[in-house]
Amino acid sequence: MSVLDALGDPTWFTDDWPATPYHRVGSASELRTTLTWSALDAILNDQGLQAPAFRMARDHRLVPAELVTRPERHTSQAVQGLADPVRIGAELADGATLVLQGLQRFWPPLADACRRLAADIGHPVFVNAYLTPRTEQGFGAHHDPYHAWLTQISGSKSWRLWAPDHDPAKDPADLEVVLAEGDVLWIPRGWWHSGSSGSEPSLHLTFTVWATKLDAVLRALLAEVLRDPGLARELPPGAFRDGTRTEATVADAMGEISDMIAKLVPETVATRVVGARLDQFAPLPARPVSSAIGEDRTVRFHAHPEGVLHSAGIRLRTADRLITLEPGQEALWHAVSGRTDSFTLTELDADQALLDLLVDARLVCAAPCPGR
Repeated sequence: MSVLDALGDPTWFTDDWPATPYHRVGSASELRTTLTWSALDAILNDQGLQAPAFRMARDHRLVPAELVTRPERHTSQAVQGLADPVRIGAELADGATLVLQGLQRFWPPLADACRRLAADIGHPVFVNAYLTPRTEQGFGAHHDPYHAWLTQISGSKSWRLWAPDHDPAKDPADLEVVLAEGDVLWIPRGWWHSGSSGSEPSLHLTFTVWATKLDAVLRALLAEVLRDPGLARELPPGAFRDGTRTEATVADAMGEISDMIAKLVPETVATRVVGARLDQFAPLPARPVSSAIGEDRTVRFHAHPEGVLHSAGIRLRTADRLITLEPGQEALWHAVSGRTDSFTLTELDADQALLDLLVDARLVCAAPCPGR
C-alpha cells in the first residue's frame, strides 16, 4: 500500500484538493510504526535536537525556549538551543504539548514516507509530530496556510473544525471527530481546527502539503518577460504629469507587457516552474560513505523510482539531478525502477554506464532505507 492509499483515496487527489475535511478509520495503521515511543526517546536523547526543530505549548501559549533547552559546551564548537530531555519531560508532566518539527529531515522512516507521499501527489511534504499529555490541549483554534493529513499514532484526540468563513469564537463547529489509533483526518487549507487529548496521552503525525501555487507560474512569467529587450523602452516626458495622462501611459505599458507575455512559449515557462519547485523537494539519500569512496559491487542496492519528480521522455529530473537516457536505456530504467527487491549491481544484466548514472543520481541506492 502506498502512503497516499493509507491517507485517502488517490482518486480524490487527481484533479484538485478535497475542499472539505474527511475522516478515515484505521487506514493509516501501518504508519504507526514510523514513530514509536522508543523512537521519540532516541530523537530527544540521541539526535542532538536543536530549536527550532522542536517547540512546546501549554494553554495555547508557547513555552519559552530557554525553559526546555541547554547550551552544549563540552566540545570545541559550542552549540546553543539543544533540547534538554529532562526539562522537556518535566514540561510534559506538567501538561505541555511537545511538537517535533520537520521530522523528515532526520528520522529515516518518516523521510521515506514523505518522499513517497510527495511523489504520489507531485508536491513536497513535511511532517510534524505532536505529543499531548492526557486531557490536555496545547493549541487553541487556529488555521494553517497548508493542506494536511493528521494520522493518530497512539492514544486518541478529539477535533473540532470550522469552515474558513466561520468564527470558532462564536460559531458551532462544522465537524467534530475523535481520532483513534490508525485514523486519518484531512484538513483543507484555511479550515479552523482545535484538538484535545483523551484519557491517554496522544501522539499524532501531521503530513503537510507544501503545494506549488499559482504565484510560482507568475514568478516564472516575470523571469521570462524580464529578458525581453522591449522592457528597456523609456516612457515619454510628462508621462506622470496628471492623472489622465498617467492612466493612459500605464494602460499602454500594460498592453505592451501583455503582448510580451502572449509571445512566451508555455514549454519555456513550464521548464522554469519545474526547475524552481525542485528546490522544495528533499534530495534522495546520499550514497554510503564507504560506497562513495570505493564502490563495492557486492553491496545490495534498491531502486528509488519516487525520486523522479519530473520526466519528459528520456529526461528524468530529481531534486538535484538531470538524467538524460541514451537510446535503448529507457526500457532498462523501467525494468530497474520496477524492482521491489534488493540486488547487487553485478546481478543485473544491464548497461553498466546506465547503472553508474543511476547510482550517481541515487535512483539506485545502497543507503539504509526502512522497509527495503
